[in-house]
Amino acid sequence: MRFSKLAVAVTFGMAFASAGLPAIEAADVERDVKPSAEQTLMVWGGAMDVAWFDGPMGLLGLTVERTPNVKANSHRPQFDTLGLQQSAGLQIRVAGLDFVGFAGGQLQANGGYVLKATGGLFPHDIDLRNFTLRPRKDNPLQLDVVSADGKAWFYIDRMMYKIEGGSSPRMIVRAMDLRVSAEAAAAAGRPGIADYVVAALEMGSKIASDSVVLPSPKGSSKWPGTAAPNGGTYEADVFMQTFTGQWMLASGEDGPGGADGIVVYTPSSTLRNNRANGTSTVTIPSDPLGTSTAPWAADVVWNTKFTSPTAPYNNDQHPYLVWNLYRTNADGSIEQIGQSGVKHAFLTINVSCDENPGNGHILGRGCSDTYGTGNNNSTGDLGPRNEIIPATGQWGRCGSVYDKNCNNALDSGAPCVNSSDPSCSTLGFRMRVRESDLDPAINPGASFRFESWYVVREDISIYNTMASRPVSINWAAGHWQLTNGSPLLLGPAIDQWVSRTTSNPNESSSELAVGDGHARVAVKVVDLGNGTWRYDYAVMNFDFARAVTTGSEAANNLSVLRNHGFNSFSLNLPASAAVNSTKFSDADDNAANEWTAVREGNALVWRGPTDAGIASNGLNWGTLYRFSVVTDMAPTDGSVSLGVAESGSPAAFNVDALVPSSVIPPMFANGFEGVGVR
Repeated sequence: MRFSKLAVAVTFGMAFASAGLPAIEAADVERDVKPSAEQTLMVWGGAMDVAWFDGPMGLLGLTVERTPNVKANSHRPQFDTLGLQQSAGLQIRVAGLDFVGFAGGQLQANGGYVLKATGGLFPHDIDLRNFTLRPRKDNPLQLDVVSADGKAWFYIDRMMYKIEGGSSPRMIVRAMDLRVSAEAAAAAGRPGIADYVVAALEMGSKIASDSVVLPSPKGSSKWPGTAAPNGGTYEADVFMQTFTGQWMLASGEDGPGGADGIVVYTPSSTLRNNRANGTSTVTIPSDPLGTSTAPWAADVVWNTKFTSPTAPYNNDQHPYLVWNLYRTNADGSIEQIGQSGVKHAFLTINVSCDENPGNGHILGRGCSDTYGTGNNNSTGDLGPRNEIIPATGQWGRCGSVYDKNCNNALDSGAPCVNSSDPSCSTLGFRMRVRESDLDPAINPGASFRFESWYVVREDISIYNTMASRPVSINWAAGHWQLTNGSPLLLGPAIDQWVSRTTSNPNESSSELAVGDGHARVAVKVVDLGNGTWRYDYAVMNFDFARAVTTGSEAANNLSVLRNHGFNSFSLNLPASAAVNSTKFSDADDNAANEWTAVREGNALVWRGPTDAGIASNGLNWGTLYRFSVVTDMAPTDGSVSLGVAESGSPAAFNVDALVPSSVIPPMFANGFEGVGVR
């Protein structure tokens, strides 16, 4: 579907996008937009889609009761649809391609909800029938949701606006978060849940004026690999700018010492494209990884899945977002306790740009973009990691949960119609964490770290596209509440466990960087003081996969059959060494798929299970496994081996690491090293 050349994305603030609405095609727009005078537009009427999140609503003690005017959305069953009245309008101010703020007015729903106070927390029902949207007095980029009592128990932010021109101009809000106001949280006796996201919203409204004057930009000439001035080349290098995590929902959650339910956490993640325009330029200030090595920033394509193929890859290429949770135990070891599926990106907001492309399907140079908590919890944008070739950023659409029969069309009811998970619509592809992994009685002295990162095709540095931050998790107000800590640092979480530049003689951290992707092996060695040492190895597979595929991108039928990473981990261990204990930890709670440790000559080897010769619990991309051993051998420099799950050459990779040795190295010498040493 094509739009007039007037079509342009108008974006602002912490905005983002949603699938299901037609996209602007790159060929329809022009580039190098000049700033234009500010103008005020009036929007009115239309419709709104609402997806309530039962988990956060339950924390308020509220349940949702729909009025007759609220209809089910046949294409996306998690959403309701209701109309917006045409009796009034909402004014927005636009300058060129930038949203300046709301100027006044209001929009009123035609129908709505009654939020019933059934949980014994909120003192009364909230009447959201015919609710009104009004600009917030203290923030022109947010909207209050005003109920029948005249109060704003909720507010809206993280909005993304898109204006489409032509004979019937309209404004589309592609995504927005409905959040709990401080007053509502206090009324429920739970002030700590203020600002929690309780629903995801979308909206489409008419523009009352047919004289809208907007720039007419066009598609990029600065794709990765194209020529830049002075013999340079444009290169993709996207940075994670910031993110925050939030408790979203749970299943069987009952607190410490209980039934070991499941908890789901979801981030709001903001990125920024490289700012360099011929010289090295800081993109993320005050961070060691905040400056790109690419002197010429490239534009990055940002298509919605199943839209018409566009440059530069002649497909519906888009980035992906993943997130993980780690626990550092009191003994210093690290374990991954949660991992998400893949969030498929579909639109970029392009704010705070150095060069705004004026196209919501191109991330411009120096532009920022946010995918918010509600949108990152939207089932229709999530999928499994095993459909992605992570090192190349390619999605095997053919045979995926969105296109099972490979007809290049979105399956009705996808992704859950093609999933065997009975909890797909609520827990599917989310980051699930067991209560037992959070319970302080089970994990005394533990700390937690949240990690969020984007996978971007042709990105020259995967590490600055990742970030992690400490978080505290405690049982409060009826849930395992997550509080975001500081500092947020670029790079993966494993680098905060053992620095890649560590000078500690009892630590090491080494990278594997090959054509099929990247991994890192870090180790901490603890002298237990009784002639034994504990070696805690953490192996993080960032994007390594020896993918098995059929079809091709060129034929529009690429299918990823498998994208396994590693299926064995081994280290040299003298045959004379005692092995007092071993421990393994993966990122799931399935005791039946644990890797097992065996002695094989002068080696200690952990192997994963197989099914018909195929790895069934491989150390796959975006995943950290822990391998620990207690032995009577002191550490020395050496290497460990990572066995590749799929056949091919090489069958394994050696990575530098501290390993047990029968020779006591200088750091453990005590003057008696020649006596009684094996």
